[in-house]
Amino acid sequence: MLALGPDEVSNSLFLAPHPRLAPYITTYYYTAIESRDGELVQDWLNPEWAGIRYVWIGDTCGTIRSGPFEPSPRAQFAGPTTVTLPFGATRAWIASIGILPLGWHRFMREPAGNWANKIGGAGDVASIVPFGSMLEGVQAAGEPRAISDFFDAQFLAAMDAHPLTKAQAAEEARIIAAHAALIDPDVSTVAELTERLGMSVKQLHRFSLKVFGFAPKLLIRRQRFIRTMAAVIHNPASNWADALDLQYYDQPHFNRDFREFFDMSPDQYRREPH
Repeated sequence: MLALGPDEVSNSLFLAPHPRLAPYITTYYYTAIESRDGELVQDWLNPEWAGIRYVWIGDTCGTIRSGPFEPSPRAQFAGPTTVTLPFGATRAWIASIGILPLGWHRFMREPAGNWANKIGGAGDVASIVPFGSMLEGVQAAGEPRAISDFFDAQFLAAMDAHPLTKAQAAEEARIIAAHAALIDPDVSTVAELTERLGMSVKQLHRFSLKVFGFAPKLLIRRQRFIRTMAAVIHNPASNWADALDLQYYDQPHFNRDFREFFDMSPDQYRREPH
């Protein structure tokens, strides 16, 4: 169980997956939330790749962008996002799995675009991993390291039962190259992305929707936004102007992206508790 200090309302723990899973999964992360006054504790998730969340104690609620909060499934799947996913709880222990684009290709059996900016039940996504039935195993494990072992076992069993074909292995290599190009700050246009990958614009568009969930131009905007957000999160004392990614022309350029992705201004976001 995650420990909370007397004045803490939340705490998080990050654990690495099995080495065989490292190319496919970002991390397993565990969050404990305990409101001290009975009021909803809430935060805003940054745009991210797909993820699965299991609430093994308590309940959570959430939405997409600025919609009304609704009760969340205790076993929830979230597709790749370009917008914030606000969430909240008064008391909850949550086990989460971050899925990389390569992991989408390895474990899912439908295009990532089907789940772009979408949340639903963990069993709703077509996958070789039994996400919909794993909550019981999470509850039985009961603590982060045991849950991580359980997650490892589920993913490794799926990999062993479905070895890669030659075509799938070749596609993995292409996804690795595309992901590396996408997160490279020196790649700032769709033309540069197509040149790096040796694809036509149409080929890249179809490939991006299938693997990443979004069109190439939006993915590039998303990445420069994520780099800026990461700089601020890692140095909370910094201001937005100092943290701006070099692909932004100026602060208003970033502000427009922020309002589109979060439905609020950067200053409004900074004033909220996190």
